[in-house]
Amino acid sequence: MQQSYTKNYIKIYTIQILSMLLGFVSFFIVVPYLSTDKITYGIYTVCISVTIFLSYADLGFLGAGTKYAAESYSRGDKEKEISLIGFTHFILLVFVLLISCFFLFLYFNPHLLIKDLEQGYQYDIAKKLLLILVISSPIVVGQRMLQMIFSIRLQEYNIQIINIIGSLLKITSLFIFFGNGRYNIVGYYFFLQIISFLVVIAGIILAKHKYNYNFKLLFKNFKFSKEIFNHTKVLAFSTLFGTIAWILYYELDSIAIGRIIGVEAVAIYAIGFTILNFFRSILGVFFSPFSARFNHFVGLGNIDEFKSFYNHVITIMFPLVVFPIIAIFIMAKGLTISWVGIEYTESVIIVKLLIFCNILGFISYPAGMMLYACEKIKQIYFISAIMPLIFWIGILFTVNLWGIKSFAIFKIIVFFISGIIYLYFSLKYLETSIIKFINNIVIPYLPGLIIMGIFLWFFKDYFIDTKSKLNLFYNLLFIASGCIIAFGISILTSKQLRKYISSVFFKLRSKTFELD
Repeated sequence: MQQSYTKNYIKIYTIQILSMLLGFVSFFIVVPYLSTDKITYGIYTVCISVTIFLSYADLGFLGAGTKYAAESYSRGDKEKEISLIGFTHFILLVFVLLISCFFLFLYFNPHLLIKDLEQGYQYDIAKKLLLILVISSPIVVGQRMLQMIFSIRLQEYNIQIINIIGSLLKITSLFIFFGNGRYNIVGYYFFLQIISFLVVIAGIILAKHKYNYNFKLLFKNFKFSKEIFNHTKVLAFSTLFGTIAWILYYELDSIAIGRIIGVEAVAIYAIGFTILNFFRSILGVFFSPFSARFNHFVGLGNIDEFKSFYNHVITIMFPLVVFPIIAIFIMAKGLTISWVGIEYTESVIIVKLLIFCNILGFISYPAGMMLYACEKIKQIYFISAIMPLIFWIGILFTVNLWGIKSFAIFKIIVFFISGIIYLYFSLKYLETSIIKFINNIVIPYLPGLIIMGIFLWFFKDYFIDTKSKLNLFYNLLFIASGCIIAFGISILTSKQLRKYISSVFFKLRSKTFELD
């Protein structure tokens, strides 16, 4: 068990920055190719949206298993760690196979998924995409298993390198399946699954080589265990409840819009929702190392150190979350039109609303991890319950009035309410007041935020006339420049940020890496 993880954080973020840059490239290359045929892109979006059920197929046991496996790793109990990983992924596989049966049913009845889908070319596209989904579903088990093995050691940068190589192959494949009159979205999606499978194989080889990981023992433990079930069930069931609530609140937009409004509305909404998901994945990258570290603190009983570290995470993550959101919000029109074209002008307001959902992410992400690490079951249930309730009641009463905007408006309302609740729990855990919180964390960043806003407001209507890679580059350049300006000013105005950056540079120069 390491005593310091600063070096790990630096490695993780170095690789993650490369991964995010590649993600930007992929994001702004892939979607323009796919969205050239609006109807087919809408069908693709709806069909792929059902894959979200695979992400939650473990019934909450994967999250609970990750927590307890990280605690076992922190205590040096490798056998317990492996038994937890084997049990949780057995549960995952069982339910992935059950969900695949549901996908198979949709394969025979795609019209149940998409409104007004008639026999013909588009119908065949939907069937082929769903069949590929059925066949490739078990790949998710290998992906999640490797993610757990590397992440509880805070060494996920190793598997990320392999993922980056896979992503490069996926981006390159675009030019095989699209362009010059080609629009082979089925072949493209099938190729993506092949690459995902090869990445899993490479990850297993890497884990065996780097850790001499006992996969033989892992496969022996790939079964149901009553002992582990009883150990993990309380936390797992709270996670399951939260998972169901999250699916109902967050993951059903495309399916609901496709059924209620139509497939073209799905394409309009998908632009904003794609940006939201992309930004959510970035936040996941930023915060993912801290989840395992939180569990290490709890496993070792270092609660005071945990509170100090928790406050530190919130303070440092504020500019990394808030600055890009404000920048994209201001530049949303130019960004959207230069990215996918003038025919998606309706998507601009959706982009603005959905990107603003994560404005309190600097507090909600670590707060959720804190509640989970500390096993605050009642609080987890409470937050999980209110989110889908407020969202779907709002949709029910406003969708006929506002259309697809209704989904975006109530998405942001629920995010904001949950963020306020997470803030309350965080203040209570840190034993501090809202006044101290604002003075210590928010106010030091306001000068940079204000200057960035003024800078970007001046350029917000530039380069918005046509879909163009050059115009898109200019808009992204303005967004990045605004964030850099704000961050540079914040180094001068935030003592904690300045102290943290100085300590990181000192460790890099001294190569001691003694402090967390």
